[in-house]
Amino acid sequence: MSKKASARESATTLGLSAPLKALWLAGAPLAGVAIGYSLPRVAGWALGLPWVPMRGPLELVSELDQRWSAAIFLGGGFILGLAFAVFAVFSCLTVTVTNEEVRLKKEDTSRQLPKADISAVFTDGRSLVILDRESRQIFRDHHESTDDELADAFRTHGYPWFAKDPYDDLYRRWIPSMPELPPGVNALLKAREEALRKKAADDVAELRSEIEKLEYTVRESGVKQYWRPLVSS
Repeated sequence: MSKKASARESATTLGLSAPLKALWLAGAPLAGVAIGYSLPRVAGWALGLPWVPMRGPLELVSELDQRWSAAIFLGGGFILGLAFAVFAVFSCLTVTVTNEEVRLKKEDTSRQLPKADISAVFTDGRSLVILDRESRQIFRDHHESTDDELADAFRTHGYPWFAKDPYDDLYRRWIPSMPELPPGVNALLKAREEALRKKAADDVAELRSEIEKLEYTVRESGVKQYWRPLVSS
C-alpha cells in the first residue's frame, strides 16, 4: 500500500500502491485479451458436452473462430479489461492525514473531517471507522492499507487511534421490537435488516444515519445488527 509523507510530516497519504495500480492496469487488459482469445475455443469444447445448455449462443460464438473475428474478441477483451482495471483503481479509497484534518477521497466524492471533530479512529475488519465527539460513525468504508500503516499515520499526526472499537462492550444484539429501544429505532433497524439482506449499501448507510439522529448507533455482522447508545466524549 502506498504511503507518502513530506519531510515535516505535514501530510501522510494512504491508498492503493503504485505497483498494485500498475498490476491492475496491465494485468486486467491482458486477462481480457486471454479470455477473448479463448472464448470461441471454449465454446467449441463446451458443445462437445451433451449436457451443456444454451447451445444456440455457444454455436454462434464457436463459429466466430475466424481471423477477422479473432481481432474483435481480442480487442473487445482488451477494452473490457482496461475499463474494469480503471474502475477498480478509481474506486479505491485514498486517505490523507494531516495535523489539522483527514481528507477522504473515493471515486468522484471527497470529504474533509476536522481533527477537532474526531474522537476515535480504528478498523473494523477491512473498514476504516472514524467517530465524532458523540461517538457517531461519521465515516466507515473499505480501505486498501494495512492496519499498521493506518495506525502509524493517524498516531503520527496526533489522532486518537484505537486497536479496536473503544465502545465495543456497549453493543447489544438487536432483536425485533426490543422494549429497551424506542419504537422509531426498532422500525429503522427492521428496515435496515431488510436493506442488509438485499445488499443495498446506500440504504444501509442512510438508515444508520437516521438511527444516529435518535441517539443510537449500529453495526452489523452479515445481517445481524448490534446497537448501542451514543456516548459524548
